[in-house]
Amino acid sequence: MGLLALLLTFVVCVSFLYPRVIGDRLGFMFMLPVLAYTVIFYVDWQFASLTQLFTMIVGGACVGIGLLFAGLPLSSPQPKAFMVNSLRGLTSLKENRPYLLFQVGITCYEELIWRVFLISTLLLVLPAWAAIFLSSALFWTVHGENRPLGWHSLEFFIFSMVLAVAYNLFESVLFVWVIHLTRNVLILSASDYEQRQASRS
Repeated sequence: MGLLALLLTFVVCVSFLYPRVIGDRLGFMFMLPVLAYTVIFYVDWQFASLTQLFTMIVGGACVGIGLLFAGLPLSSPQPKAFMVNSLRGLTSLKENRPYLLFQVGITCYEELIWRVFLISTLLLVLPAWAAIFLSSALFWTVHGENRPLGWHSLEFFIFSMVLAVAYNLFESVLFVWVIHLTRNVLILSASDYEQRQASRS
């Protein structure tokens, strides 16, 4: 229990101090023991059937798309244009392969820490609703783009809550990872398309 308390302290500290006080390297060093513990003790390594894998991947992608588009009225000044740009930009994303690979890694890293480790650990001492709320709040805190506060901050907190509820219900890191990755890829796609259009004009 002492080790879990220490690892939980690392996650809370990184949530509040990153990126204003500690940088990527120190934050990652704090998270390495958390990742190791999570992969060894919290990840269920039983092999799923192809049907289950297909359902989790397709379901996660659909939920990710739905969450992003449903949240656009809060997070974007031009929701329809953002939606169109995110779909148009998908074709040129292969040219941004290094950043896509980074998104694959960072979303997996975040899901292992702020969903798998944090919720599983908090459930040892808290009711489910409190574990979901606290993990969502800490995940929201670590993302500096939520400040200054605005409607985009509320949209991101709702997204964090949905991820936490989804993990609590299905206990599938693959499912929440695909939701998270899909959302990030669509945001990257829209941003990339808008930059290309701006450079041409």
